[in-house]
Amino acid sequence: MLSDIERKVLRVIGNYSAGRRRTPTVDELCIKTGRNRGGIMTVLEVLSGSDPIRTQ
Repeated sequence: MLSDIERKVLRVIGNYSAGRRRTPTVDELCIKTGRNRGGIMTVLEVLSGSDPIRTQ
């Protein structure tokens, strides 16, 4: 089960990529979620270890 911030980041990535045809940068995720860069990086590390997203 995902935490609230993990779900929020996934929704931002999905909505952003659907609307703009590219994935958001870390700085754009910071703006959209209201978190600092370290917090976003932590969330992305957790998500990359689970099934919802794949890293390149």
